[in-house]
This record gives sequence, C-alpha cells and structure tokens, in this order.
Amino acid sequence: MNRIGIVVLGAALAASFCYGQGSTSAPAQTAPAAIGHGAVPVKVVKTLDSSKLKEGDTIEVATAGSFKLADGTLVPKGSKLTGQVMAAKARSKGDPDSQLTLTFDKLNVANGKQITVKGTVQAVFPPQEEAEPLMAGKASGAAGGGYTGPTVGTVTDQKSGSSMESSANAQPVLSPTAVGVQGMHGLELKDGVLTSKGKNVKLGDGVRMIVHVDIFG
Repeated sequence: MNRIGIVVLGAALAASFCYGQGSTSAPAQTAPAAIGHGAVPVKVVKTLDSSKLKEGDTIEVATAGSFKLADGTLVPKGSKLTGQVMAAKARSKGDPDSQLTLTFDKLNVANGKQITVKGTVQAVFPPQEEAEPLMAGKASGAAGGGYTGPTVGTVTDQKSGSSMESSANAQPVLSPTAVGVQGMHGLELKDGVLTSKGKNVKLGDGVRMIVHVDIFG
C-alpha cells in the first residue's frame, strides 16, 4: 500500500490516510474491502453518557478541523461523523464499573456527500481550553484615569503535560498517533472500549477524540 499525506487545514490538527491500489482481477468477496484508513480528529457535540445511552442508539460527533482525503475530497471542519452505540453499561450497586463502546459508519464530506467508514475510538482528550482575556492591570486611582501600566503579552498554550485540573496547566497535544485516554482522570480506553471505575462513562460537550477509520468509499 502507498502512504499518501493529507493536507490538514486549521489549528494544528492532522489526519493521515493510507490508500491501496485496486486489483482488476480481485476475487468475489462477501464484504467490501477497505480502500484506505486513517485517524480523524473529532469533538463531542452532545454529551455521551453510559447511563443514558443504550445499544443501537445513534451518535454524532463533528470533525475538529478541515482536511482533504488523498483523492482531493474536502472534509470541512464541523463535518458530521455518525455511528451507533455498540454497548453501554451504567454503574450499579453490584458493579461500580461502567463501560461505553462506540462505532462510526458515515462521514460527511463536501457538497453533502457521505462516505462509508468503519471507525473506532483510538484516543480521548479533554475539551480544548480557551485562554481567558487578561486584565490590563489595575484601574488608575484618579477619576477618569486610563491604564498606564505595561502592555499585556500574548497568552500561549504549552504542548506538554496531561493535567486538566487547572487552565494554567498544559494540555496534551491532539495527535493522530495518540492512543488511550490523555489528560482525563478516572477513564480508561482499551480496544475501543471506554471504562470508568466508580462513575458512569461521560464524555461531555467539547471532549476531543481521535477516531481510527477504515474507508470503504
């Protein structure tokens, strides 16, 4: 298979896909073969809660950046990636652990077109923190006086660390090669299954994920 890079637009997000060459004499198959695969950055747009979801429920997330597939097809930022709940287990008195398994099967692209995919959760990240505006200093004591202190510098995000307990702490980088749960306590991810001990699995609005997808066209 030939690996082809993807042009990624916006906010240090990336998606990479690998496409195979078709065969003119391929034998008949009971299921279509994937024509490519890759990692898609998305974010939760409606809370996913293991105590409120059940097997078969439809779910929807949105792409966290714009990018192009290897054939030039545009996937705009905010495009829908839809799927369903494969399994959901709420915590109970007899079993404090909870689980949530999600799969994805349709990705919207430009001009209202959809492509068929098979996607599983590869990594989970906390919501992107936005820097709060900094105060320009204390107000002058004189009536009507303006601020004469130093100029406020630009706020930048560090790109290391994993704590989400304070906005002052650095956030983990949303990387297409990341696996598992990054910067979120009490949540585990293994083989596409999200597990929480003592609490229900709950992915709130803005939680970011890397979804590994096989593309069927």
